[in-house]
Amino acid sequence: MLSCIKATELMEQKELMPLSLLQKVQLQMHVAMCSGCRNYMKQTALINKLLNKTFNSVLQTDTATLEEKILSKIS
Repeated sequence: MLSCIKATELMEQKELMPLSLLQKVQLQMHVAMCSGCRNYMKQTALINKLLNKTFNSVLQTDTATLEEKILSKIS
């Protein structure tokens, strides 16, 4: 069984690249038995979702602002 430290490392790695089948199974087994890691996984998923939403919102705002500046200089 994975330690909590290794499980959290796999959770973070999962956000950057796909896990191997063995890693996925090990992580699922650990999370099924460890409420602390299960809570950590839920919290990091929520944080990542909110960060992505905020980042996309900022990109859209900056793009719109940039377009306005360009159009104002052209006209």
